[in-house]
Amino acid sequence: MADRQVRHAASRHAQPSISTVPYLPGLDGLRALAVLAVIAYHADSRWLPGGFLGVEVFFVVSGYLITLLLLAEHERSGRIDLKAFWVRRARRLLPALFALLIGVATLSALVPYLHRTTLGKLRKELFWSVFYGSNWFQIVDNQSYFDATGRPPLLRHLWSLAVEEQFYVVWPLVMVVVLKLFRGKLPSVGLFFFSLCFAASLWMALLYDVSDPNRVYLGTDTRAGGLLLGAGLALVWRPYAVMRGPLRQKGRLLDLIGIGGLLALVLMNFVFHDVVYSADGIQGWSILYRGGFLLVDLASAAVIVSTTHLGSRFGQRLLGMRPLAWLGTRSYGLYLWHWPVFQLTRPGSPADGGDLDWPWWSVLILRMIITFTLTELSFRLIEVPIRTKKLRGWVRMVVRAAGRGQIERRRRLSTAAMVFGAVSLFTGYSVATAKDNPSAVQESLEAGADSVTGVDELIRPTGSAGATEVVTETATTLASTAGTGVAAGTETTVGGDAATATVPGESVVTAPAVPETTMPRIAQFAVGDSVMLGAAPKLQEQGIVVDAKVGRQAKEGIDILAALRAANLLGDVVIIHLGSNGPTTKERLAELLTQTAEVPLVVLLTVKVPKPWEAEVNSAIYAVAPEFPNVRLLDWNGWSQSAIAPADVFYGDGIHLRPTGQDFYTKLVLDTIAAG
Repeated sequence: MADRQVRHAASRHAQPSISTVPYLPGLDGLRALAVLAVIAYHADSRWLPGGFLGVEVFFVVSGYLITLLLLAEHERSGRIDLKAFWVRRARRLLPALFALLIGVATLSALVPYLHRTTLGKLRKELFWSVFYGSNWFQIVDNQSYFDATGRPPLLRHLWSLAVEEQFYVVWPLVMVVVLKLFRGKLPSVGLFFFSLCFAASLWMALLYDVSDPNRVYLGTDTRAGGLLLGAGLALVWRPYAVMRGPLRQKGRLLDLIGIGGLLALVLMNFVFHDVVYSADGIQGWSILYRGGFLLVDLASAAVIVSTTHLGSRFGQRLLGMRPLAWLGTRSYGLYLWHWPVFQLTRPGSPADGGDLDWPWWSVLILRMIITFTLTELSFRLIEVPIRTKKLRGWVRMVVRAAGRGQIERRRRLSTAAMVFGAVSLFTGYSVATAKDNPSAVQESLEAGADSVTGVDELIRPTGSAGATEVVTETATTLASTAGTGVAAGTETTVGGDAATATVPGESVVTAPAVPETTMPRIAQFAVGDSVMLGAAPKLQEQGIVVDAKVGRQAKEGIDILAALRAANLLGDVVIIHLGSNGPTTKERLAELLTQTAEVPLVVLLTVKVPKPWEAEVNSAIYAVAPEFPNVRLLDWNGWSQSAIAPADVFYGDGIHLRPTGQDFYTKLVLDTIAAG
């Protein structure tokens, strides 16, 4: 039975050229699964941490299909019409993209709470999105794909479309050269493209920075491996050519290969991560960038080989099922629309940085309804009409839809044109004149930076080996401006072969030899991340010397306290607020608190951050605090949400402090210090 089906498939397709591209429903099914994985990943479903790999599957499929189409055109006409190819690509991709860009720009201009934080930055994003350079713009602009603080940019996801479109521009030119010089050696060229895929994977591994994988994740050069593998596969695996060779009766074998490839992709979607949260902060998952993407490419190629074999039940019947194929034809629109919809409907209360304080599943249902509605409207009213009827036919369709009577039609069209024109003018003016102002959070953090004194300003290395210079001028300035920031009667005298620190009523502590100078201790010192940074001016007013920085991890806090301890500068009080930027462990916190073992009072704050690691960090803080008798625990997480807390403690991200929150934060710290 299976052999008869294969022979029937081969006979049915005996006439077409070997490079002719048949309709391959299995590829639509594969695209459907890929876009669903991406959507699940962006829905913050922790059970599918590798859903982002759907984009890599798209790259392999695109490389395969585009190369296959170019081969078919060359065999059919003897040439590749570059202009016609690019026009077809533009007609296929640009209408839906422009609809998205217009929709996002209009919404950002009309909605007040988006206007301030989005519109000024949107101008550059729109420009680079139109010209498909979003990925490089995000790299140059230091926009981390992995930054989930606040509301991410509504066009961030267009980086992957930029990679593909850059391929569409360059690849036809490459194929013109290949088909002119190596027409009879296409399999060898395919192997060469495979080697380029491996080279791109190696290049990614060489450039990979574990602390910042953003460059290799977004770069065209590092993400070209999937496109190149798909292109190479098209040169050695063409559907009709396969059905004319010895593999035409190997449908069952190809079924097994396809099933194996799909199972591998499913497994990787459940196992792979883009970043991991460790005690040292957010880092790249090294396996992914050192061969992981290549494994995804190979598994995707295995599925493509199976789905494009015309005698494969797996490809033609399973992945080619109508629901999957239907979804696959809309995968482009689903990818375009789901991201802004998801970022405007974030689950959670506004106090925690969300938009809808509903159960997660109900928010997801709403998101999917909106996404599918916008996708279907775009598909039926914009994409298909423009692609099949061209622009003139699309205009005629719109005119006919306006009404039957000529007068009624003109009235409706005139009204629609006036409304559209007015909104377009308002949006265009708003985008063109909007200033790229920092958000309220950024302004707060920038203001806090003026009240921060970094450890390098207190201690800096000198030219002599093993020596440390204590900067008297900085200390004097701090002593005069910080009020109670320097303990009265506490002094460090440094000189000769050793440095001694004398504290009334305490023993002498010996430190490494440093140049002769005198430095008052810092009576009250605070180290923290961006939460403390926002409150730095209020803390400094109370005589507290603050060293806080955006994105700081517990490990950096250890280094800061160790340096101050070695210089014998720690005084009566140390305030520590770290853990908002990633998980940490009890052991890491113990190492941190060990640096303050001689300090009479250490105030350790819990974290309030609507992130998965919040409970883990606070559990570690609660576990380690009792082990150090000089530590007093300040439950910032609990107090910030208590009945006595002001109503507007946090900005919209649910992390950083408004002015009233800064006052409340400072009061809690001072009360804890006073209670001893």
